[in-house]
Amino acid sequence: MTNAKKTFFAVAGGLIAVGIVIAAIGFIASGFNPAVFSTQIDMRDDTIVLGGTKVDDPVGIFPIEQIARLGEVAVPEAPAAPSNPA
Repeated sequence: MTNAKKTFFAVAGGLIAVGIVIAAIGFIASGFNPAVFSTQIDMRDDTIVLGGTKVDDPVGIFPIEQIARLGEVAVPEAPAAPSNPA
């Protein structure tokens, strides 16, 4: 195996291990409440549920605020028509 593949798999394995440890810490910190694993983002009716709790206003929760903006389409206004002095 090449050196690049070994490095890639070492970094990927480390990130997976860190993710599992962080999830376990959150589960323990919640008092072993399985609701921490229930996250739902439904942009059809603007419903966001984190840990079993509905979030009314996602402003201030950075990644969720960015996901909520993905469905918005900003349409620029047309410029004013030039006046015809003739």
